[in-house]
Amino acid sequence: MMREFDVIVAYEDPLKRLGIRAMLEAPKELKFILHDDISDLDKMRALIVDLQPDFIVIDATLNSNNSGIELAQFTKANTKKAKIVIMTFDLDIRLKRILKKLEITWILYKADTVESMKKCAWRAIHDKPYISKKFREKWYAEDTEEMQKDNPLYKLSKTEIKILQQVAQGKTNKEIALEFFKSVKTVKNHRQNICNKLNLQGSNALLKYALEIKKDIIPPGVPIW
Repeated sequence: MMREFDVIVAYEDPLKRLGIRAMLEAPKELKFILHDDISDLDKMRALIVDLQPDFIVIDATLNSNNSGIELAQFTKANTKKAKIVIMTFDLDIRLKRILKKLEITWILYKADTVESMKKCAWRAIHDKPYISKKFREKWYAEDTEEMQKDNPLYKLSKTEIKILQQVAQGKTNKEIALEFFKSVKTVKNHRQNICNKLNLQGSNALLKYALEIKKDIIPPGVPIW
């Protein structure tokens, strides 16, 4: 019995969409039903919700901005079975983090061959990840050095990190001082230094920031709560 899969293609360039259609010419036992003539994002979102597709192929730079990523996030939140395939020319550290957070593990280099597209589809069907050869080393590599460059936490000393952790737990300056056998004045100085390094202003800015980053994954080399 032929297996059928509904595929939405979110790609702005009509020639590229034709190329993707050609890539998905599948073996006889599979049939990909493509929905690739939707250019309006609102209509595409509605189609995603109504159709509940098996696959959605998304250009990461849809409309030359973050629409592709936003559409991936929308798909993740509004479908139960859709496998999201991201196509991109550049897997930078920011995109990598977003895709890992969304648990998207089907990533294609835009210049990949037809065989790569087919292999990606096959592996997605069988719930196995597929990362284009172009991106594999970057995808599986440790991010410590790159994360140090653009994560503001690495600007802080170990003591300041510990202070920030206590702030995130709602501790007062007096409670933090008792915890670390320091004076309240020293704790206040540490808090001010943290705010300076992180460009935080306002009496509640540090607490708000601490609560926000507590929910995130703390990168390697930074103590966790």
